[in-house]
Amino acid sequence: MMLILLLYPVRKHVRFMRGWGPIKYWFQIHMMLGVTGPLLILYHSNFGLGSTNSNVALISMLIVSGSGLLGRVFYTKIHDGLYGRKIELKELSELLTEIKTHFSDNEKFENALNKYESRMIKNRHLLIAFLMMPVLRVYTSIVRFNTRRRIQSVTANKEHLADINRYCSVMLRVSDFVVYEKLFSLWHLLHIPLFIMLIISGIVHVIAVHIY
Repeated sequence: MMLILLLYPVRKHVRFMRGWGPIKYWFQIHMMLGVTGPLLILYHSNFGLGSTNSNVALISMLIVSGSGLLGRVFYTKIHDGLYGRKIELKELSELLTEIKTHFSDNEKFENALNKYESRMIKNRHLLIAFLMMPVLRVYTSIVRFNTRRRIQSVTANKEHLADINRYCSVMLRVSDFVVYEKLFSLWHLLHIPLFIMLIISGIVHVIAVHIY
């Protein structure tokens, strides 16, 4: 099962295999084997530690499988659903621009929204950006509340109120997308060498068991 997992990245990158069925099904199988394989190996090891080489293989497997579950979380944040197509930041940005056009006749509102947008998508260090995510959610709630109140004080147009709710929701998606896309890229760089380490330690373990 752990070796069959390799077919998923091969399917993604080898040209002649790209027509072998939708990639989402390959990903489903990859995730299923990534959970089932380590679980069976835990039963195989009787949920305990053994010799040095088997311990290295077991710990490597646990690190890789844990990394895979974490990667799945990041994956869901930048896709429409777990197996859906990737959300493009450009699409979300275009939607934001469309929503803002409803307020082009009110310079004060537009400036306030521009200020909010610049803070939400400000280029920050990845760690700071990740820690700022809950803060930006609170900030968005405050902006939504204040903006809706200002709109209600001058007009009863429900479409404008709906536009503000939609705008803030999309802005959060854009902000989250930027962070999770960077996290997913970083995770991908780490996951591959971890998996290679697992394969090597697994091979050494099997050889050592049969020799000694």
